Amino acid sequence: MPSIDTGRVALFYQDTGVGSGDAPPILLLHELGGSSESWAKTIPLLGARRRVVAVDFRCAGRSEKPVEPFALEALADDLAAVAGALGIGRFDVVGAALGSLVGAVLAVRHPRLVRRLAMFAVAPAMAGPTRIYLAERAALVRTVGMRGVAEASLNNAFPESHAAMRAEYRSIYLANDPNAYAELSLALARFEPTPADWGRIAVPTLVASGAQDFIWPPALGQQVAALIPGARCEILAEAGHFPHLQAPEALSLMAIGFFNG
Repeated sequence: MPSIDTGRVALFYQDTGVGSGDAPPILLLHELGGSSESWAKTIPLLGARRRVVAVDFRCAGRSEKPVEPFALEALADDLAAVAGALGIGRFDVVGAALGSLVGAVLAVRHPRLVRRLAMFAVAPAMAGPTRIYLAERAALVRTVGMRGVAEASLNNAFPESHAAMRAEYRSIYLANDPNAYAELSLALARFEPTPADWGRIAVPTLVASGAQDFIWPPALGQQVAALIPGARCEILAEAGHFPHLQAPEALSLMAIGFFNG
């Protein structure tokens, strides 16, 4: 099992695909409740053109699950350590939901590591009802486990048009460690960037939202794009909150087109 111990945390990763001239590898950053496994349908599409690296965040998938609280900045630092261990100087980054926000933090905190940033499903901050919901679900899952929150969480993320994918994804979601999932949820809940923070992203940026995303609807993606100098904003007509799962072909084409400039 490929894993890198950064000295702070051991991280599972997948490294596949083919090199493409001078183009950097593509780094895939997954959603809350998922892992690198969430990119199973996307990796072959991107990997036919480029080298692809997908990392399980700490407290997710097959990575280590530390018990202490952390912030999204720690996840960005973890990724920088993975890049160093793999000898990679620069990535094109694709994030989905939580992964989009981690990608944004990576672009600000380690700007030399990011050539281009594609964020699929994004919101400008976790203030108000979103923070309350995340904190309450984190507390609940410690008591009732993943099964106790699965139906509500997955129904929100997968519109009825993607009921079959929701059923397929359920096993991935249920496999989460409840306490680790809670810590990752709280790290997301604490994310509170200012407009100035978004404005510090200095790389070409694509913001794409699923037209059927009821958690972070396209209007929120448009708000984020307006805060990032020169950012491009797109809509994926068939996708909900998890475009990489719900529209992998459209996402891959959009990402590759953007990265190829």
